[in-house]
Amino acid sequence: MRFPKPQEDLVLDDDVVAEAERINQVKDGELKVKVKNFRKVYMTGKGPCNRGQPMLAVEGLSFGLSAGECFALLGVNGAGKSTTFKSLTNEVQPTSGSIEINSIDI
Repeated sequence: MRFPKPQEDLVLDDDVVAEAERINQVKDGELKVKVKNFRKVYMTGKGPCNRGQPMLAVEGLSFGLSAGECFALLGVNGAGKSTTFKSLTNEVQPTSGSIEINSIDI
C-alpha cells in the first residue's frame, strides 16, 4: 500500500508552530495527552477488487494537554477533527506519529 509523502510545504500559523515546538521539547510524563506529528491516510474504496486511492485526513498535528486543561479542535468540515478524536480513543490507528495518554503509547 503506497501512501502519499508527508506534505512539507504546509503554511502553518505561528501558534501551531509554537505548539509543535513545545511538544518536541516537553519531557516524558509531563503531559496527560501528547499528540506528536500525527498523520492519518485512509484508503478509499472497498472490496477485494477495488484498491482505492489514498486520502489524507490529518497531516503533522501536534498538541499536548495537562491535567485539568480545557481544549478544543476547530476546523471546517473534513479538517480531520473526528479522525483525531477517533485516534485518541484508539478507534483509528495513526498512519504515522504518536499519541500518548498518561505516558502510554496508544
